[in-house]
Amino acid sequence: MKKILTLAALIITAQTSFAQPIKPTYAYFEGMNLSMGVAKNATEAISTTTTKANSSVGIAKVNYTFALAYPAKLGVSATFDLANSKLSDTEVLVKSSPSEVTLEPGILLLNNSLLYAKLGTYSSRYESNVGSRNLSGKSYGIGIKHYVYGQNFLQAEWTQRATDSTNAGLGGDKFKQSSAAILVGFNF
Repeated sequence: MKKILTLAALIITAQTSFAQPIKPTYAYFEGMNLSMGVAKNATEAISTTTTKANSSVGIAKVNYTFALAYPAKLGVSATFDLANSKLSDTEVLVKSSPSEVTLEPGILLLNNSLLYAKLGTYSSRYESNVGSRNLSGKSYGIGIKHYVYGQNFLQAEWTQRATDSTNAGLGGDKFKQSSAAILVGFNF
C-alpha cells in the first residue's frame, strides 16, 4: 500500500513539472502545428475537350506560424495529399510529397480565429495507360483556423491548384484542381 501511495504522489507531482504558462490568446497560432482531415478535389483536364472528376482524399498539413505586428501572422506550410485524385478509369493525378508548399499571411479576426491566404507551389504526377509525367504549378487559396479547446483547432480551406502551361500532361493537357478541406489540428 505504501508503494502505491508513493507512486501516486510521484505521478501527481510529475504532472506539475510539465505545466506550461498559459499563452496569451493572441499567441495561440504561433509556433508549430499539425492538422489532418479530408478534402474534396474537383479536377479538370483541359485539352481539346474538358474532362472533370471528383475525388475525396485524406490530407495532412504541417505548419509553422510566426508572429508579426499584432494582429498579423505569417505561416509556412507543407500539405500532403494522402491519396491519388482520379481523372478517369485510366488516368490519375498521383500524390506527391508534399503536394503543396505555401506561405500563409493571416490576420486575427477574434482572439481565437485566424483568417489567412495561401500562396505557393503545387506538384503532382500524371499517370495513364500511355505514360506518365511530373507536373508542377502554382496554388492559391483562403482558409480559417478556429481554436475550440486548449491547443486544438478546426480548420477549413479552399485551394485552387493549376499546372504550368509549359509542364502540361502527355497530350498537352493542362490541369486545374479545386480543393475544399476540413481539418482538425493541434498547436505544439
